[in-house]
Amino acid sequence: MEVSILNVYQIHRAPIAFACIDEAHCVSQWSHNFRPSYLMICKVLKKNLGVQTVLGLTATATLPTRISIINHLGITDGERGIISDIPLPDNLILSVSKDENRDEALLKLLNSERFESCQSIIIYCTRRDECERIAGFIRTCMQDRKSSATEEQTKKKRKRVNLQAEPYHAGMPASRRRTVQNAFMSNELRIVVATIAFGMGINKPDIRAVIHYNMPRNFESYVQEIGRAGRDGLPSHCHLFMDAKGGDQNELRRHVYANSIDRHVIRKLLQRIFVPCCCDKQLGKSSVESAAVNEPLDAADFSDVSAGRAHVCPGHEIGFSVEQTVEALDIPAENISTLLCYMELDPRWCMNVLSSAYIMAKVISYGGPKYLKHAAKECPPLAMAIALQIKNKTFKEDANIIEFSVIDIAAGIGWNSGVVKYQLKNLEWMQVNGFPKRSPITVSFFDLGFRIKAPGDFSEAEIDNALDTLYSRSVKQERTQLIQLQYVAHGLSAVAYNMCAHCCSVDFPQDRCTQLKGIVRNYFRNDYPQDLQLEIEPSDVPDDHIIADVHALINMYPDNTFSGRNIARIFHGISSPNYPAVMWGRCHYWRAHTKVDFNRILKLANMEIVKRRT
Repeated sequence: MEVSILNVYQIHRAPIAFACIDEAHCVSQWSHNFRPSYLMICKVLKKNLGVQTVLGLTATATLPTRISIINHLGITDGERGIISDIPLPDNLILSVSKDENRDEALLKLLNSERFESCQSIIIYCTRRDECERIAGFIRTCMQDRKSSATEEQTKKKRKRVNLQAEPYHAGMPASRRRTVQNAFMSNELRIVVATIAFGMGINKPDIRAVIHYNMPRNFESYVQEIGRAGRDGLPSHCHLFMDAKGGDQNELRRHVYANSIDRHVIRKLLQRIFVPCCCDKQLGKSSVESAAVNEPLDAADFSDVSAGRAHVCPGHEIGFSVEQTVEALDIPAENISTLLCYMELDPRWCMNVLSSAYIMAKVISYGGPKYLKHAAKECPPLAMAIALQIKNKTFKEDANIIEFSVIDIAAGIGWNSGVVKYQLKNLEWMQVNGFPKRSPITVSFFDLGFRIKAPGDFSEAEIDNALDTLYSRSVKQERTQLIQLQYVAHGLSAVAYNMCAHCCSVDFPQDRCTQLKGIVRNYFRNDYPQDLQLEIEPSDVPDDHIIADVHALINMYPDNTFSGRNIARIFHGISSPNYPAVMWGRCHYWRAHTKVDFNRILKLANMEIVKRRT
C-alpha cells in the first residue's frame, strides 16, 4: 500500500497510546544474527513514536525468553506484567520414533490408519534439498491416490501443483511459494513439505497433521510448529522422526557454530568503530563549531553521552564498507549488524547506529581536468577531496576522474555526510540564463557501508571492556543454543518408539504422548536446567588424524590464510562469506569430520597454525 508524504507526516504527529507485538518471542530469538532490527523495536516505539504501553503476544515463551522480551520491550512491571498459560492443547496427539529408514517409515506412517484420513498435512524438514527430495519421493509413491472430486477439478483448469505433495522453502521463487500456499489453504494440495519458512501467517484451522522429518532445534520451535495443527479443536496428529544415528543433532549444531565468533574478530570490528579523534579539550567549543555548519548538534546528541562517562568528544560519523568488513571478518553482514545493535543498546558506548548508505563518491568531469578544478571552487567537499589527495600525493593533475570517501570528507569539513552528498550532486547542474542545465560533471556514489556515530576518545581499557562484553555474550548465546538442543534431544529420546509401526493405529497407547506433553510443559513452566553440562559427542578419531588433515588442507591451499575457525567450519561443512559451500563444497575436506566435536577441531587447528607461524 502506498502512503503519501502527508499520511506519513500525520502518523508521526498523531499520538500513539498503545502498540501490540505479535509473535513477541521473535524479539528475543530471531534478533540474534537473523533480524538484528528486532532488537531496536522498543527504542523505535518509545523514543521515535512516543508509545507508552506495549503488549507482547506469544505462545512459546520460556523463562529466559520472557525475561528477554521484558528487557527488550522495556516492560516496567517485570514478571507481574506477564499473563501466561500452559502450552500444547489437549487435542494434539503426539508421538516420536527412531526408525533406521526414515523414508520408508514416513511412507508407512502416511498410509497408516492414523494418518490416511488426514487431508491437510505439513512435513517439516531442516534443509531445502531435503524438502525437494521428500516431496518427490511422496509424489512417486502415492501418485495413484486421487479423489474423484480432485480429478474433476484438475480437468477444468490447468494443473499448477501436484495434488499429493509439494515442497516449500525460501529458495523457491515467491510466485511459486504463493501458488503452493494457496493450493494448500484451499484444500487442493494435501501435503506441503517445508522448512520453517512455511510457518507464521499460516492460519488454517483444519490442518490435521504435522510431521517432523528432522528434529527441531529446541522445544520452542517444536511447539510453534505442531501448534499449527488442530486449531479448530478437533483431534490432530503430530509425529516426529529422530535420526537413530544422531545426524540431526550434528546438522543443528552446524547452525549454532555458524554464528560463533572469535575474540580477535570482534577486536577487528571495534577498531573500525572506535576511531581515535583529535577533538578539542572543551566540549563546548566542539558544540559551537558544529553549530556553525549545516547540521547543528542538539540536546539529543548529548543524551546518550551523559548515560556513560563524560566524554569530551561529542561523537563523530564513522563509515566502513559492508563488503570489505564482511570479507575481513568472515562473518555475515547480519552478524555485524547484531553486534552493532548490542553496542547501541548499551549506554556505556554512547553509540548510534545510522542507516546504511553509500560511502564512496566518484566525480567525473567530461569537461576535462580544468573544469574539475573549476567546479571545486564552488563545492567545498570536492575542494577538500582534491586537497587531501594532493596532501597524500595521490592526485593526478591530468585526471578528469576523482574517487574519495564521503565520510572522510564530511569529517574533514565538519559536515554531515548527507550534506556532503547533496553538495556534490549539485555539481551536475548549472544555471544558464536563469534556467537549469546539465553540467559536464557526473557524480555517483558506491560501496554500501555501515554508518555509526560514536565518540573517538575511548581508552584502551574501555575498548577492551566492550570486547569482553560482546565476546561473553556470543559465547553465552552459543552455549544456550547447544543446551536447548541437547535438552530437546533428551526429552524426545525418552518417549521415542523404536519404530513408527507402534504408533500407526488410531488407538495406540497414549502414555508416551502424555509423558511428552509433561516434559514440554515443564520446560516452559520451569525452564531447562541452567547448570546442565554440555555433552561432547564421543569420537574415535585420534588427534593425530585431525592434525594431519589440518596440515594437508593448509598445504593444499597455500594462498589462503586460514584461521582455526575456518578449518573447523570446513571440516564440519559450515559455510561462511569467505568459504561458501558452493565453492568449498568440492574440497576433499568439506564435512570430513562432522562427528568430531567442533571446539576440539578448533583448538587443534589453532595450535597447529601457531606452530607453523613460529
